[in-house]
Order: sequence, then structure tokens, then C-alpha cells
Amino acid sequence: MGIVVRGERMGDEGAIDAVNCRAFSCADEAQIVSDMRVFSPTYDRRFSVCAWDGDEMVGHALFNPVRMRLMGETLSALSVGPVAVVPSHQRQGIGGRLLRYGHELGRQEGFALAFLAGHSSYYPRHGYRACFGWAHIKIDVEKLPEPEVDLEAWPLQTADLPWLVECLNEELADVDFGLLRGTDLSEWVQTGINALVWRTGDGRRAAYTMGVARGRQQINMLLGDDVELVRQVLYSRRPERLGHHPSGWLAQRVLDAAWSEAVCEPSKSAMACELSDGVLAVYEQAVASGRPVGTPNWPLPFLAH
Repeated sequence: MGIVVRGERMGDEGAIDAVNCRAFSCADEAQIVSDMRVFSPTYDRRFSVCAWDGDEMVGHALFNPVRMRLMGETLSALSVGPVAVVPSHQRQGIGGRLLRYGHELGRQEGFALAFLAGHSSYYPRHGYRACFGWAHIKIDVEKLPEPEVDLEAWPLQTADLPWLVECLNEELADVDFGLLRGTDLSEWVQTGINALVWRTGDGRRAAYTMGVARGRQQINMLLGDDVELVRQVLYSRRPERLGHHPSGWLAQRVLDAAWSEAVCEPSKSAMACELSDGVLAVYEQAVASGRPVGTPNWPLPFLAH
């Protein structure tokens, strides 16, 4: 019969977990897929691609639909990963078949590109090329001013979501590969993600912060709309590192060169595959002329693991 490739069906969940655990020798990737299925409002079983050898699932690749910023425009893209093949069936072309299936389905559904972080020697064989990278902001906490506003940590609430969506849209207005989120609470908070809204004593929203630990060393996302209040959150929390891009609202409006440095670096592992011909051309020309490479803010299950 040979290998059969198809989208996920009800009842495939356990087999998908097994493939990812066997392929990676750990449970993290299986949990990512499970969490994406539960928490991602854009999860589509058709794009959860499975390879079967008879009655055994031997491969799986997840293509998660997202809205992404590129050169100031919003487009539909597929965030790819994990991609897994069980050890007994590796080096038999199954991974390539999973990718081709997902790419073709993406083209049929009108997605512009697929992107991932993966092995730079493998994925270029399947249409991927290095074109984005990683960004962060280093904070010299010894030079930060002392806070002048008392702040309280509140849980994220449904009423906060429209404000938060506007803040993220402003942050990513000129950040390539930045992933947009909507007004589904699960896109902003879940188990393992320390998501908070900081408020002043009179109830004003100062900022949203999201990290993956209780410590203050890193904040993955810091969003707000009032420059001075966002600075007060920084002065209060005193993180050493922020997961933000130098072209974003935070870096351009809030940060001070006296105590911060924005870094953006390309990576050979940060790759994309065009599903619509030429969609990356203008972006790549701009990067070649000095525009900072883009960097995605990954879906929460990837950050939690």
C-alpha cells in the first residue's frame, strides 16, 4: 500500500502524541501540538498532516494558520512545526511528503508563505530559505530610574482584549514576520505563561507583560499605549531582556539608549517557503538594503515549552 498522507481526524490525537515523542525523545513537541489543538483558535485539523504506513502513524507535521505582518501589510501564513518522523521511518522521504502536502494545501487555501525554525541543511531541499531571524532588547537594570508610580498586577480579562489587540497592532506595524493575535483569551494567556495586566492605583491600564517564569530576568512581550506608564512598568519590573524587535513601537517610543540596546540578527535556521510566487521579493530587497530582518512572536504553546 505504501505511505498515505492525510489531515488529522478525530481519534488521531494519541497517535500524533506517540509520533512526536518517538521522534524527539521527549514530550515537549507532543504537548505543543496538543496545546495548539486546545488553545489556538486557528487550529485546523486539515493542516495537522499525518503520514500512515498501514495502521501505524509514522509521521506528523503541524501547519498552524496565522496572520503575519510583512512590509507593513497583513497576510495569511502558516507557522510550521513540529515536523516529526518516527526513527524506523526516517531518511525515507516521509518528512518531504508531509511538507509538500502542507504546502499544496496552503496554496489551495490562499496562504502566502510557510515559515519555521529548523535544520538549515534539511529544509532548503523543500523550498525554504533563510530570511528572518531573532531580536531582543538588552536592559542595563543598574541604569534604570526608580519607579514613580505604584502598580498592581491583575489577571488578563476579556474586557482587556480589544485594547491589547490595538497595542499589538501598533507594536508590529513595521515589524516583519510579527504574528498578530485576536480577541480570543487563549491567544494571550494559558498555563505556563505569566500573563498580567499592570494597573495604576486608579485603575488605568499601564501595560501587559507576558513571560514564561516568575523571575524578572526576561519579559517576552511588553505592550501598552502610554509611553510613560510603560516605562514605569519597566522601572518597576527591571527585566534584563525583552523579546522585542528594534522596529517596534516599544523600541522606537519607550526605550532610552542610556539603558537599553536593541539587537536583531539573521539566522540560518529561520526560514520561509513562498506559497505565492514572489511574496518575499520586496522584503528581501529591503533587508539587503539595510532593513532589519523580521522575527516572529511565536504562538504561546511554543513559548511555554
